[in-house]
This record gives sequence, C-alpha cells and structure tokens, in this order.
Amino acid sequence: MPRIVLPLVVCLSLLCSGQDKLPQPPTRPERIRVGKYGFSLEAPSGWRVGIGKDGLPLFVNFPWSRMQAQARLPKAGATINVVAWERLLRRRGDETLSGWASLDAVNAAPGTVVSVPLDVPPSTDISEAFWESFDEATFGPDDQAQREVSLYWTYGREKLAAHLFYVVGDPKGGAYETALRKLVFSIRPLG
Repeated sequence: MPRIVLPLVVCLSLLCSGQDKLPQPPTRPERIRVGKYGFSLEAPSGWRVGIGKDGLPLFVNFPWSRMQAQARLPKAGATINVVAWERLLRRRGDETLSGWASLDAVNAAPGTVVSVPLDVPPSTDISEAFWESFDEATFGPDDQAQREVSLYWTYGREKLAAHLFYVVGDPKGGAYETALRKLVFSIRPLG
C-alpha cells in the first residue's frame, strides 16, 4: 500500500476495531474528551465523530456508509483524523514537530509543500504548533489526487497531529481547512 494513504488507513482501522458504538448523525458541536492526553476539543459543526480504540477522534463530513475502499474519498468528502506520535510505528528521523511533518511529506507532489510555525491561542495550553499542507503524489491514473493539510502540536509532553484529507480542487477546501484550524484551536485542558 503506498505511504500516501497509510495514515488514513491506520486511523480508519483503529476506529473500526475499537469503536464501542456506531457513529451518530451530526448534531450541534460537542466537546470530545481525549482523557489519555488531558484535553478536550470541539467537534467541527456538521461533521460526524468516531472514536478509536486509542481514544483519539476521527471526523468525516459525509455519512459513514459513503466511505470508500482504499481511503478514496466520496465527492465533496473530507476527513480529519487525530493521531499521536507515540501511537505511530517508529520512523527514523527528526522527532521534532517539523521533523514529523517532513517525514509525512516525503511523498508529496513536487512543489506543493508549504510548512509554517503556527501561533495558537494560549487557552489551548499548546506549547508549539506547526502547519503543513501539500498535494499527495499520485502514481497512476486510478489514484485519487488528495490534498493533505496537517496541524502538528505539542501538548504537555506529547506530540499530536490532526490530518485533513480532501480531493485536490474541491471548492470547499478552504472551509475544510478552517474546520481543521478551529478544531485544534478549540483544545482545552481537562479540568
């Protein structure tokens, strides 16, 4: 399986293998507790939420029944999955946030990578954040050209990331990226 779909496939398999209840239809935004890491965040309005066995959320903007094989997105579909560095298979390389981002972008289409440090609201208790976006490289005519936008952050001693995937050229791409930013900016310490 090409590396470009591996993060999404891993998150979907974790979600499906550890889900205690069926995903519910979207309602008003709710706070999702991520107890292991000591914070909560607000689900994007109108997105469906699933919780993986590791307690980390996955969000989709379409009915779960429309999920397609091999991480292909349905028309106007987008996903956001939250992952922790400690849960990933260890990869050699720089373990800083920018190093993690560089490892994720290794198969990006040439000339599409944009990486910048990000200021986040102090209310999040995030000590460092990094934004990266790129178009994933395609290797054949059947590959779906996907855009990956990721926000990496350090919370306490843990490194986490939220990865957004959508089809390149989707006119709602800007709205999806806004949902990603709002998701991470909604992080609050558990009290």
